[in-house]
Amino acid sequence: MKFGKHYYDGFETKWRDKLESIASESGIQSLLIMRSTPTHMVAVVSAGPKRDTYHPGDEGPKSVNPGCHKLYCEQVVNDRAPLHVPDATADSEWRGNEDLVKFGLGTYLGYPIEVQGEVLGTVCALHDKPYDFDAGPRSLRKALERLKTEIERDLEHAA
Repeated sequence: MKFGKHYYDGFETKWRDKLESIASESGIQSLLIMRSTPTHMVAVVSAGPKRDTYHPGDEGPKSVNPGCHKLYCEQVVNDRAPLHVPDATADSEWRGNEDLVKFGLGTYLGYPIEVQGEVLGTVCALHDKPYDFDAGPRSLRKALERLKTEIERDLEHAA
């Protein structure tokens, strides 16, 4: 399977409005689609009030780089499983995370994007304070699970 750093040409444009709509409905600070490389996590789509924190193409160094703390999305990719960090400030494993230290985003929920048995990246939400991902009739957790499935179908079709 051959996908580039940004999955495919036009991927960001195709998904941006959908993510902005979900971010607006939920009030979440940051909603992202990320791409995993061996050494970095790359922002592909960024939405929400903190969209300017992560521009498409911005790279966060993984813990394989000297002096770098493990990233939330890196953990999702490594474990091939969802990750929920309710409050990184109260969690010794995540206190040094770049998203918290640099941007004040200490609440995280992310899902792996998997195509043909390969984890390519993540879809994730970040917030600056504890956030109830299950609240209300429009649960952000359910919205992210649906979004994950839609993205995986899109990438399967593009593969």
